[in-house]
Amino acid sequence: MDEHNYFSFFLRVRRFIVFFSLFGLVLCKNESFNNTCDIESKSYFETSIILNVTGQKIHPCYTGFQIVNQPGINLSHNFLSLTEAGGTSSNGSSFVVGMFLGTEPKEDVNVQVIVNNPSYVFVSQTSFVFNKSNWNQIRNINITAVNDVVINGTHSTLIRFVPTSNDTSFRIDEKVLQVDIEDNDKIIFVTSVGQPGTFGGVSGVDNVCQTNANCPSGKVCKAMVGDNFSSLRRASVTANVGDGQIDWVIKPNASYYRTNRTDLVATSNNVSLFTFNLNLAVSGTSATAWTGLNPNWTNNGNDCSGWTASGSSGYGGDTGSVTSSSIGFNTFTCNSSLQLYCVEQ
Repeated sequence: MDEHNYFSFFLRVRRFIVFFSLFGLVLCKNESFNNTCDIESKSYFETSIILNVTGQKIHPCYTGFQIVNQPGINLSHNFLSLTEAGGTSSNGSSFVVGMFLGTEPKEDVNVQVIVNNPSYVFVSQTSFVFNKSNWNQIRNINITAVNDVVINGTHSTLIRFVPTSNDTSFRIDEKVLQVDIEDNDKIIFVTSVGQPGTFGGVSGVDNVCQTNANCPSGKVCKAMVGDNFSSLRRASVTANVGDGQIDWVIKPNASYYRTNRTDLVATSNNVSLFTFNLNLAVSGTSATAWTGLNPNWTNNGNDCSGWTASGSSGYGGDTGSVTSSSIGFNTFTCNSSLQLYCVEQ
């Protein structure tokens, strides 16, 4: 017998000895190890652990049935993080969770999938049946976040997997999956103080928004401007298409509110643009904001030389308008004192 075969034989013999030694302890008359075949007993639980540790796939009480994992329902994940973004106007991101049974059942096992808050997530299937032929097959459940139109921050819900069966030996313990959903709904606001169009570039315009008191604590805010001079920010190359975007500040399929977080300005489309008319103007009063954008979301050539020079011109929009003039309607000298649109990221 070569060294490899001898070592394999030794491991099998040792496992055999360990298993029957531990099983002998389980069947002894010590009260804490009584009722080995009662699934509610401590002994049944300890026996299952011993079998798992020693690699055994047959429980002594149910010799015709296999054990492949922990008794009852097994899930591939106990926690998920999803986001409202990344999908459509109504659906966010998705993730597939696998479910299977850890032991072969004597009777069919029905599993109900119950979402505690269906306004947060939904599942691809709400009921499953496991039997002797498919009990160890992984059943996939697609879990999808709901893309709502409410600013509600990161929110959570639980998904319960509840088994029922006529098999009295099957462990009827439900499993719970926690799902956290990241909100994609934001605020958009207008700065209250006007400034000339010389900000030191796009980064300087963004800094005005970032340091504004309306920018939520711990969040990033950027300016809704185009930059045709340096090509550092762009919403669309082609009119109203959303192609060729560079560092664009609006996200797809997201709702944008005024700073009171209840007045909906607009919900973006799947290419990160607003369609007109808006639901509400960004501001309750009419003023002019630097944008460097044409009414069709393409960059206007007037952007104060990439928001750096006072000797040129810049394009602006009407903050009190719900039409396309809100993003662009006229040219202004760069020493004009205009406001900015700021968008939470």
